[in-house]
Amino acid sequence: MISGVLLCIQPLTTQATSLQSVLEAVASTHPELQMADQQVRSASGNRDEQTAYAYNPELSLEPQRRRLNGGGKTNDYYITLSQGIEIGGKRGYRAQSAEAALNAARQRRELVHQQLISKAAKAYVQLYFANQAYTLRRQQSDMLARVNHAVSQKLALGEASRLDTNLASSAYASALNATVVASQQLMQAKQQYLLALGQSQGVVQLSELVMPQLDTGWQPPEDAYHIALESRPDLAALRAKLRQFNAQAELAGAARIPDITLSAMTGREAGDQLIKVGVTVPLPVLNSHRGAYEAALAQSERASTGLAWSEQQLRFAVDSAVQNHANAMQALANAQQSGMQKSAQETITLAQKAYDAGEIDLEELVVHIRQGLDARMTALEIIRQGWLTRIRLAEVLGHPEYILKGTHS
Repeated sequence: MISGVLLCIQPLTTQATSLQSVLEAVASTHPELQMADQQVRSASGNRDEQTAYAYNPELSLEPQRRRLNGGGKTNDYYITLSQGIEIGGKRGYRAQSAEAALNAARQRRELVHQQLISKAAKAYVQLYFANQAYTLRRQQSDMLARVNHAVSQKLALGEASRLDTNLASSAYASALNATVVASQQLMQAKQQYLLALGQSQGVVQLSELVMPQLDTGWQPPEDAYHIALESRPDLAALRAKLRQFNAQAELAGAARIPDITLSAMTGREAGDQLIKVGVTVPLPVLNSHRGAYEAALAQSERASTGLAWSEQQLRFAVDSAVQNHANAMQALANAQQSGMQKSAQETITLAQKAYDAGEIDLEELVVHIRQGLDARMTALEIIRQGWLTRIRLAEVLGHPEYILKGTHS
């Protein structure tokens, strides 16, 4: 009766592809990733637009009919072709800015990709261990329900005291309440799991959830910080934004040089043939665009400061993630070496035998049952924290593949 409580709580050692299949699914179907793809297409279209010439040639035709003062009429016409010319390298700066914006959009798309993988991995882990915890709680409440029923029968036969009956009933009620709480947490984990997969509804087969086993000896590369610097897409996006703002500052500076317009006209007026060539040069008197230049320069400086600050913050994040991962792996290794789960099983089994033999009373039996469950729940939490710190490490380093690094079936 009691041994049924002690199911194996180590990650099931079947296939390690179940978690991987979830990560692959979220990377291809999630709406947030689709929106990021659309943003990339938008930036690509803007790049194509900004690399084109700013001005199209303009052709105008003006026919007119006039009455001459000396009598008679004349049919005149004017044909003008004009072309605006960008001065100061504006087109090149616009192209650089748009190209950098496209690169930033691609990096943000990769960032969304990695974030979705991390979120899905966390949701899968939380769901798996919430189901394990619920199973333990449910089995404990079932066991204490049977104990409560047996004590009630003994009370009717005069073989148990009212105090024992109250104790058994109280222990069962407490276990039943813990089971309800675990059921609620499992329901929340299901919802978070579906949302992480980009689904609003669906059926989750809890019996099919499997996890690979963490190798406690696996550690990240020693140069973790430099790996993160080169791999984090959010930093790459910031660098691209810095290039974009630098180009925009150069463009704003070049905008202070006015563009010119070349024009050529041919026509006929009162029987005379006309030919005219002209150059139009705006005079930057009322608006020198200095304000736009100062604003763009400030944006560039802000982007540079933000990048430097993000790189400083990353160092602390990497150090914390690496240390937490090492601590979690050490705790998991210690739990495996101490035989915590085996001890918990022996505790409940021996307590049941001792109670049946009359060597311990009901109160001691309940205490041992709770201690055994606490040990099982602690072991679950150690493994869960090991997975969460592994996921966090992969997230900080910008390498989602590290989630399944150092695992085996």
